[in-house]
This record gives sequence, C-alpha cells and structure tokens, in this order.
Amino acid sequence: MKSLLLLCLSIFSFSATGQNLLPLYNPQKVSEHVYVIHGPTETPNEKNRGFMNNPAFIIGEHSVVVVDPGSSDETGQMVLDAIKQVTDKPVSHIFNTHIHGDHWLGNEIIKRAYPNVVIIADPRMLKKAQAGEAQSWQALLKKLTKGATKNTKIALPNKLLSDGDSIQIDNLKFNIVSVGVAHSDSDIMIVLLNDSLMFTGDNVAYKRIVRLDDGSFRDNIKACDKAISMNLKNYVPGHGPTGDVSIVKAQRDYLNILYTEVKKYYDEGLSDFEMKPKILPSLSAYKDWPGFDHEVGKHISLAVLEAEKAEFE
Repeated sequence: MKSLLLLCLSIFSFSATGQNLLPLYNPQKVSEHVYVIHGPTETPNEKNRGFMNNPAFIIGEHSVVVVDPGSSDETGQMVLDAIKQVTDKPVSHIFNTHIHGDHWLGNEIIKRAYPNVVIIADPRMLKKAQAGEAQSWQALLKKLTKGATKNTKIALPNKLLSDGDSIQIDNLKFNIVSVGVAHSDSDIMIVLLNDSLMFTGDNVAYKRIVRLDDGSFRDNIKACDKAISMNLKNYVPGHGPTGDVSIVKAQRDYLNILYTEVKKYYDEGLSDFEMKPKILPSLSAYKDWPGFDHEVGKHISLAVLEAEKAEFE
C-alpha cells in the first residue's frame, strides 16, 4: 500500500483543493537528517511553473526544518507533500538563504499549514523584502511563468540571524555564515553541525553560471573560500546536485578566473567589449555550464564596474 502511495505522489503534487499542479521531484536523502529536492536547471518558465531551486528539509527529533521552499505556493505544497512521504512531524522552522524569490516565495503555503512556523533569514533580506523586492519577485515569476504562480502570496521572515549566530532546533544544531555581499546583499549559508553539511544558497551552484546582478565577485569568492575552509562532508548548492567540496571549488575557480582576468585588462585600459574575446579562452572549461552564454558578457561588465569601484575603497 505504501509503495502505491509513493508511486502516486511521484507523478503529481496536489494542492489543498486536490488540483494537479506541479510534478513532484522526489526527495533524495543526502545525509542522516537531510533530504533535498533537486530542482530542474532551467530558468523559471511556464512548464516548470517557476520551480528551479533545491528545497530541502531536515528531520529533527520532534519537528521538520525546511530550507528554501521554492518560488510559489505550488512549490511549497510540493515540499509539504514530499515531507509527508518521510515523516508526519510538523514543520517548525524555515530558513531562507537570500532575497531572490525563486528560493523563498513558497513560505506562505507552509505557513498556512503551520501558522506558528518560524521563518529565519538575514536582516538584510527582510529589509529588502519590505522595501518592495518581495513584490518585484512575485511579479517577475508570474511574468516568466505566464501566470502559473499568480496565486502565490508573501510570508516574510519573522526571525533574523546573521553571520556567527547559532540556533538549536530540537536536536539539530545550526551555524550561520555570511560574507559581505556575495551572490546578493542578503545571503546566509547554513551549516548543520550534526551532519557536517552546508546549505550554500546561490553563493554556489553545481556547474552553473549564476546571476550576479546584485552581488560581488570578490565577496562571493570569499564566501566560497569560507565554505571550502570548513571542509565539510556535504554541500547543498542553490541549484544542481548535492556533493562534496569540489562543487564549491569549481564555483570559486570560475569567479576567480573571471575577476582576475577582468582586473588585469581593466588595469591595461581595455573596455568590457574589448576584453571579452581575450577572457573567453580562459573560461573555456565553463562554456557548457547552463547560463554561460547568457551571463558571461554581463559578468564581465559587472566585474569591470567592481574593479573600478575597488580603486576608490
């Protein structure tokens, strides 16, 4: 009977009304307490209904902790359905790693199911969300998915933690790591000490070029260096498969090569369009990473602006 239930759940996730919504990506157990739902690698669209990140849940002694429940009420419901495959324990806490809505707009559907849930994020994320970025991401995802996420509502963080803070939830011990601006000016990385595991947020993605429109190459490199120095057993990236520290090293190498090359040609007086053909051969190892063709030119331009700004620091 149980196997039949799992088969049904593996086909579709269901909303509270019973309507078929989003295909359920089965959770993968990656450590003693942690399950990850590894999302698709493409950007939000009508077919994936905005789902593209790696929601995770952690089974504690009495309750469940969720990390980044995705981009919509549908994704949040899928996370709840996946949790029910594993345990009947209630969700007590949610971690949001940063402001980008593809990671946290699933909060509200979980809060609807568990009204007392504690939603944890960096103070900078809450400030940005309250200043309008929450609604901006809500509108952007609705547009990109052609309305698939239109019913998604906003549930903001209600507990704030910063770099160096710790929290214990049941038997689970978490440390918060944050380094400057990094992927965005709101990032936290979350270390589960019990399992020697880090949730990196979008500071790291598995063989994927991530956007840095509101980030920093130098600080993202620092974030990767910090993650590498901790030498943990498992790293859950913001996008792509979970793995060991080699995931972080690969992301760090891309960022470092690009910024170092940009700085070199900037010092020689070249503009971004002049240096791009000179830099691309140095990045050939990353040309097949999703997002490379779309982002690399923008990354070079952003790195030029950062190198220019660094001269006045």
